[in-house]
Amino acid sequence: MARVSEGGTTTPLFFACWALHGDGRLTGAGTDVQLPPKEWQVLRLLLVSGGVLMTKDRLLEQAWPQGEVAEESLTRCIYSLRKYLGADKGFIKTIYGRGYRFTCPVRSEGQALDRMEHVCSSCGQVSHGSVKQGLVKHG
Repeated sequence: MARVSEGGTTTPLFFACWALHGDGRLTGAGTDVQLPPKEWQVLRLLLVSGGVLMTKDRLLEQAWPQGEVAEESLTRCIYSLRKYLGADKGFIKTIYGRGYRFTCPVRSEGQALDRMEHVCSSCGQVSHGSVKQGLVKHG
């Protein structure tokens, strides 16, 4: 998944036509936007989660480590991220009352395109397999 270089920046993470860069930029779909720091951090946490449910509490603890923050801040952050993603907003799936799951395969720089992790958008099952013509073999 994501790697941290000696300089403390993360390598880009790629999903669908998008790239999340270590400097906070989100590029793809004809856009290049500088995400606000919290949106960048929450999106990065979702991307590196490997499709596993990220509870609201865990996201709040990791994105706002300094202390008390209202759940409303996370909700606004997710809303904002979905606006940036536009047609791909469905990649951030709400698990009501629990948290969020990222449902698109994610790869880091240098990761082979033919070996990817896939999260089934309907059941949430994480599988590892070979990608052939855009399909992932469950197994």
